[in-house]
Order: sequence, then structure tokens, then C-alpha cells
Amino acid sequence: MESDRTSVTLRTVRDDDLPRIKQLVEWGWAGQGTAWLLEQRHGQLGGKPWLEWKWPEVEAACRERPDQVLVSEWDGEVVGFASFRIDPVREIGMVGNNTVDPAHRGKGIGQTQLARVLQIFRERGLRFAEVTVALNEGHAAAKSLYEKAGFETVVDSRYMFMPLA
Repeated sequence: MESDRTSVTLRTVRDDDLPRIKQLVEWGWAGQGTAWLLEQRHGQLGGKPWLEWKWPEVEAACRERPDQVLVSEWDGEVVGFASFRIDPVREIGMVGNNTVDPAHRGKGIGQTQLARVLQIFRERGLRFAEVTVALNEGHAAAKSLYEKAGFETVVDSRYMFMPLA
């Protein structure tokens, strides 16, 4: 386990973290995530609430690539997580789903998570890091975090959706 200048500790995800991580996904994506926003505009898709579409993506990362999901603890409580992927052929590390408990935001936890992920990329000899971030107001803090870390915009894009009936 690793500690930073704050009292946050980072470690690899464990199966017993999954209920808490699911709660963090619900808090982190509600009000700003694509699946949540689509549901607000168009109702449930496929007869399931948005969390039932988002959670399996995060859960799969935790179960299939636990070495690529970090959990942040503050005084023994799981308060955040950060997932990532590695493309060894292109030598790119990809920052994935990540969030911090709203009650613990502003304490540098997201910055600590990102710094550790970037350190892992460097330790594995990768040449580049990439991240995709939405441009809506709910992602402004994340966008700022990535820019401060040195990420540069390659292209701005839009997620577009339309009903066909």
C-alpha cells in the first residue's frame, strides 16, 4: 500500500470493495454521466436504470483486471477509485473510470490517484497517456485536473443521440 502527503492510501482493488465502488459509481455519475443524462432525457433504456448499464463496465474492470484498478482509502474507508488500461503495442496508458466520494472531494485524492496511475505508466515503460473527458459542467473539475497534470486536448468531440421513432 502507498500513502501520499494526505492521509489517503492507494491499493489494488479487492472483491470486498465492489459494493462500495458501486456506490461511488452511483454518486460519481449521477447528474453528469452519459448514461444518467440519457435516462433523464429519454427514460430508461432497455428497461433498466442507468446504473445497471454503467456498473457492469466498472465491475468488469475490477474483476478482470484488478491490477489496473486502484482504490483510495481515507482513514480506512474506501473514498475513491481509478481504473486504467495499458496498450503495450502502442505504448499508451489509458486513464479509465475514476471518481472520489463527494464528501472527500477537494482533499487532493483525485490528484493522488491520477499521479499514481501516471507513475505506473512510466514504470511500465509507456510513452504516452490518454484520457477522455466530457465537456459538460459536471466534468469541469476532472478536465482541469487532467490539464494541470499535462494532458493536452487533441480533439473536442460531442456525444450525440437521437430517437428514431
